[in-house]
Amino acid sequence: MLKVKDPQAIIPEGFDWTAYLAALGSAVTINMSTWAYTGADTALTLANGSIVTGGLKTQVILSGGTVGLTYMVTNHIVTNSSPTVTDERSFEVLIEQQ
Repeated sequence: MLKVKDPQAIIPEGFDWTAYLAALGSAVTINMSTWAYTGADTALTLANGSIVTGGLKTQVILSGGTVGLTYMVTNHIVTNSSPTVTDERSFEVLIEQQ
């Protein structure tokens, strides 16, 4: 999944894990969420990573980035289930003047 972001924009992005978690069990929620990215430089900033909507969605605030570069942003989660389930999802962010 590719998202396009202006280098001056400060925007929330995230994942809806609702269907995935429901398949694991009716009371399963996200217990921990971490965010990281890879790219050609360190100009992209990830801030305020959080678990929202009753433990079913994750969110992070993106800012910065270098025009013309693409970054891979990854969200790693751990569930409250027993046994614990860990998984991750990623999206690409292309920085363009808009």
